[in-house]
Amino acid sequence: MNQQNKQPKQRNISLLLLTKNEEKNLAVNFSWLKKCPRINEIIAVDDFSADHTLNELKKLHAATYQRKLNGNFSQQRIYGLSHTHNNWILWLDADEKPSPSLIKFLKQVNLDQKLSYAFKRTDFFAGKRLHHGETGKLHFIRLFDKRYGLFENAVHEIWVSCQPVKNLSFQIFHHPHQNLASFIKKINLYSDIRAQELYRQKHVTNIFEIIFYPMAKFFYNYLYRLGFLDSTPGLIMALGMSLHSFLVRAKLWHLQQA
Repeated sequence: MNQQNKQPKQRNISLLLLTKNEEKNLAVNFSWLKKCPRINEIIAVDDFSADHTLNELKKLHAATYQRKLNGNFSQQRIYGLSHTHNNWILWLDADEKPSPSLIKFLKQVNLDQKLSYAFKRTDFFAGKRLHHGETGKLHFIRLFDKRYGLFENAVHEIWVSCQPVKNLSFQIFHHPHQNLASFIKKINLYSDIRAQELYRQKHVTNIFEIIFYPMAKFFYNYLYRLGFLDSTPGLIMALGMSLHSFLVRAKLWHLQQA
């Protein structure tokens, strides 16, 4: 009987989502779930959306829990994780969509309990695909057994596993910034959270770090990581990430003066 109870948890997958005013993304990015019955549970943690996000989650038959973000994405994920019933977890953002090949993989893969699975994330800016820059070559663990790891980082959270990680070429298409206004808004929010995190960690900044860290970040992303090959969107992204680094350290300096 115990073995029978455990088997569905190994076979089925829970989808973990965080939401905040995501009605448009939810309406277009998750129709693929109908093709993947193996994902038999959706757990959404909503930061008190003011639009029709809850209605869209209801259409997806998601179990939705409302909780304030309180400046910590990892804690929000951990809270959602505590409500999942399967051991295997796929986590996505509302502005992300698996590629057709990844959907096929999710339907067919014989999950290895000794592994966590990482996929390549392909970013878009204002509808333009980015091939290079900060995240151009990175893989992120997105499918894992929840018993063997934890979420880390208050912002840009990641799953850190004690299991070996299998990097796969399957892609997650990421559309975080439909326009420049939303890009700047996220930079301001995420730099707030990151500055608070560094402050709690007692990291001390100074004028040299405030000046030179953002400059180094720009040249790293734009030149070393070949962001210039993505034309104008690549330049905007590199400058945006540099601005983020500047704001983090400027805000950290301000906190240290209080």
